[in-house]
Amino acid sequence: MTLGRLRPLRRPRRSADSECTEHPECTEHRKCSKHPARSERGAALVEFSLIATLFFTMAFGTFEMGLAWSDSQLVTQAARTGARSGTQLGVNAAADSFAVEAIEAGLGDLRNDLTRIVIYDANAVDGSMPPSCESALPPGIAGLCSVYDASDFGTYGAWVDGAWLPSSRDNDSDTADYIGVQVEVARPYVTGFFSGSTFTIIDTTVMRIEPDAGD
Repeated sequence: MTLGRLRPLRRPRRSADSECTEHPECTEHRKCSKHPARSERGAALVEFSLIATLFFTMAFGTFEMGLAWSDSQLVTQAARTGARSGTQLGVNAAADSFAVEAIEAGLGDLRNDLTRIVIYDANAVDGSMPPSCESALPPGIAGLCSVYDASDFGTYGAWVDGAWLPSSRDNDSDTADYIGVQVEVARPYVTGFFSGSTFTIIDTTVMRIEPDAGD
């Protein structure tokens, strides 16, 4: 009897799952790593959303702050121009009219966002505005301040009269009054990324009326 060639017995291959079932400590790991790609994609998405939020907040914030700084320079210049015009005309009845026109020209495109202009008696030691004028509405408070708003723009050739008339101011060389000009603008946000629709820019300039100005 001829014996055939004997083939070596091969042990059946066991899958990773079958091996893991024989070892209970593998069970938890297998459950967690069943869909590794999906888990990694989810983590990447969360990380991207966090980084993108931070990036856009910084980008929009920098953009808005840059525009705000530029606009604040316009408001500062407008207040200075208005004060200079008012002090040069002194007690002339048209002093405030020319001051308002100078502020309008200085504001440029921001003139549409003007909230109010206050021309006030700044003879206080620190040149501060009288408290009662801080929330005063047009035309202001007699003897203390005149208040104007955007409706007074464009009245070229016509006088605007507030409650503190230029004719009541002192332009004597020794006792001339100090006048303050405050310009307030409510500037809208450009990007719309931040809460609220506008933010306020306020600037004040104090100057002394020139001797005999307006006589």
